[in-house]
Amino acid sequence: MSILDPKNMLRRNAVLLAATGLIEYGLQFLLPIVLVRNLQPDDFGIYRLIMLTATTALGIAPLLMPQSLYFFLPRHAGSKGTVIGNVIIYLCAAGFIVALVTSPLNSMIGEPLRKLYFETHGLTSLFFWMWVIASITAVLPIAENRVVWFVTSELCVAFFRTLCLSLAAIYSHKVSSLLDVLGLEMLMRLCILSAYLLTRKGGGQLSFDYRTMLSQLKYSIPFAAGGTLYMMRLQSDQWIAATMFSHSLFASFTVGAVVLPIASLIRQPINNAVLPHISTAFLDGDMKRIRQLILKSNLVSTVTLLPVAGGLLLLAPEVIKLVYTEKYIGAVPVMRIYLIGVMLQTVATGYALPSLNLGSFAVKTNALCLVISLICSLIGAKYFGLVGAAFGSVIAFAVGETLNLRAICRRLQITVIDVLPLALLLRIGIGVAVAAWVTSAVGWGVRYGLLTNIILKMSVFVGVLAIGFARNIRLSGLLSPSSHLNER
Repeated sequence: MSILDPKNMLRRNAVLLAATGLIEYGLQFLLPIVLVRNLQPDDFGIYRLIMLTATTALGIAPLLMPQSLYFFLPRHAGSKGTVIGNVIIYLCAAGFIVALVTSPLNSMIGEPLRKLYFETHGLTSLFFWMWVIASITAVLPIAENRVVWFVTSELCVAFFRTLCLSLAAIYSHKVSSLLDVLGLEMLMRLCILSAYLLTRKGGGQLSFDYRTMLSQLKYSIPFAAGGTLYMMRLQSDQWIAATMFSHSLFASFTVGAVVLPIASLIRQPINNAVLPHISTAFLDGDMKRIRQLILKSNLVSTVTLLPVAGGLLLLAPEVIKLVYTEKYIGAVPVMRIYLIGVMLQTVATGYALPSLNLGSFAVKTNALCLVISLICSLIGAKYFGLVGAAFGSVIAFAVGETLNLRAICRRLQITVIDVLPLALLLRIGIGVAVAAWVTSAVGWGVRYGLLTNIILKMSVFVGVLAIGFARNIRLSGLLSPSSHLNER
């Protein structure tokens, strides 16, 4: 079969994107090994605050205009330059507003950002401005099916960022030097964007049309509202921790939150693979096919995500000591709370709401869950300290997914057991619990080196899990077309 076959290209692109995400996450996970050993906890906390501000700005300011390219480019084949130009112009304007909001002109910005602004002669605001503009580089190549370009450029930038941030921390020990590197990275991304526009089919001839831009905004704003609420819900506990605790404690809190992307790394490729088929099946009125697709995605994520989260839950103290040193051992309870949330995502169904025309319901749910997250995190932080601030997002996620599951079941006129692999979930859950108990019993009182302890515990954990459930999981069956899912 030819590599140009659409199915082969789709599979290749999915693999490339998933592999790129894993490599980037690995680099993001390894970078703090250098940073925590060369920055004081307060300085590391300020660096984390800068990145939290940047990700919050990126979740709000673009209004998902870059993502609107997926919808508009195929429908405006003769005016792609206008569609792309509209997005770039909007991002420039939105980024400028972000730059103003994060400058001393805004009396509400905290002292760390104010101090860094003057220390770097305004580079902080310039970084946030370029950060918003450069967000189009994560979407445009994929939207035009130039996945290889995206993967190549993204990996080059990721390795450049990791290397330069590490060297800056080692030789300067200053947050301002890290910000210099981040600014250089944004400049590099803008150069890549220019090179992409000049080499794409049709060239870099961009234009602006306010009618088309209004159409793009009209399309993207409803999705952006839901996405912004969801992002704020996820980050609300971090902002509460940054506001209520010292920079050093906030640094520990963000160390505990480093496990959160694991769920996305595993679930996102699965979701991306089934979402187009769910949309097509919904258009055809094939509710049985939708049920099968949702169930299959949950089957695969249960087999992969639950054991990974369980293993990290067991090894949290050793992982933090190895990666972040004992200075951040206080992050262990926070990490374990978040890993419980990661486990809950094994059976998440909210990703299917837009494909089932339940976007307005998703916005309302995210608004409700944002309020729940804020209240729970505030109360938790007040009465339980740092670990209590992590309660909000986990509780809100559980409530939100319960509501999402109920809405999907109503839309498809099915029951919960039709989309949740309860039997497999129970087997895997018991297997993870038994493996963790055996590992703890074997490792009780054993004192080797840190790395040796991790290898020993992980070997026992994986071994017990494999022995107990190799015959029942039938992983290969889940991933093949003739899985028992189709037998149902």
